[in-house]
Amino acid sequence: MFCPRCAAENGSEQAYCRQCGLALADVQLAVQGVAAESLKKLRSGSHLMNGGIATLAVFMLIAVVITFIGVTQGHPVLTAIAMLNAAFGALIGLPLIMVGKSRMSQALHLLSGGESVRILGSQRKNQSLPAGVESERRPLPAPGSVTEHTTLDLRTQRKP
Repeated sequence: MFCPRCAAENGSEQAYCRQCGLALADVQLAVQGVAAESLKKLRSGSHLMNGGIATLAVFMLIAVVITFIGVTQGHPVLTAIAMLNAAFGALIGLPLIMVGKSRMSQALHLLSGGESVRILGSQRKNQSLPAGVESERRPLPAPGSVTEHTTLDLRTQRKP
């Protein structure tokens, strides 16, 4: 596998380029051909989750409005109808959210190369993964890479 930045040849198991230190996870995904499939699953899961959340929010809002009308008009039957509406919204919305989360988890697993990942919101910590995803373990630099032996020797020298 060749680095897209400096064209140095690297092993297929390497996480970083030996010459310039560029993360090679994107190149590995392109070589394996799983990037497009994973992104499709990620978008699908995102749409399902958003649909489930919107469904749940709409049904809950309707339930609150019906409850408010029932209390102000003095009709306790409307409160029972509002509870049924909220339960119906949960029966529809929660499975959509769970299926969407499952699809996103599968896609993130494929995109991370088998590492376990977690969703972080808007932070982007690891540039080789999509926005909102951080790897829970970082690969070690390859032997002979540019990042080897870069720490300073901080031992203090004694004066005679």
